[in-house]
Amino acid sequence: MKTQFSQRTTLLLLLVLFISFSCNKENNIAPEPDNGLLIQTNRDEYNKLMAARETFDGTPFEIKNVDRTGNTLKIHVTGAGGIENYKVVWDGSLMLSYPMQARLVVGYDTPDGVQDAMMHDYTLEVDLQKLFGSAADASDVIVHVSNGSKKQDTTVDPDGSTSSPK
Repeated sequence: MKTQFSQRTTLLLLLVLFISFSCNKENNIAPEPDNGLLIQTNRDEYNKLMAARETFDGTPFEIKNVDRTGNTLKIHVTGAGGIENYKVVWDGSLMLSYPMQARLVVGYDTPDGVQDAMMHDYTLEVDLQKLFGSAADASDVIVHVSNGSKKQDTTVDPDGSTSSPK
């Protein structure tokens, strides 16, 4: 009787430990810019950018198109400034559906004192497998891409097809 209770307690403890460590996917990494583009995992930054869409007062930009080939996501934007002023932020979580889903937001930081009214076209390239690491096989993940300057969302399926929910 005591042995069975001990085994159940140990199993329950292991289950609690497994759940607590597996749920913490946020690592707040802000790696070195990849080809001038900052790509990071940060739930707080993601939430800040999504909340700021309602009252965004910076330089707006447009997501013209999102392409996906394998594990490479190409986000085509038109906006001011240079590519080094854009960033792609993942909230750090994978929605446990089939297929899995991830949320990204594109943000823009205006450099201090710089006013660039000219519009430029940029392609922001994200290696999804590098971003997700061992948390998921990127080729099986649906990716939702949001514009951090206004309400504009695009969903990209693993096969490369896109949709823009209204």
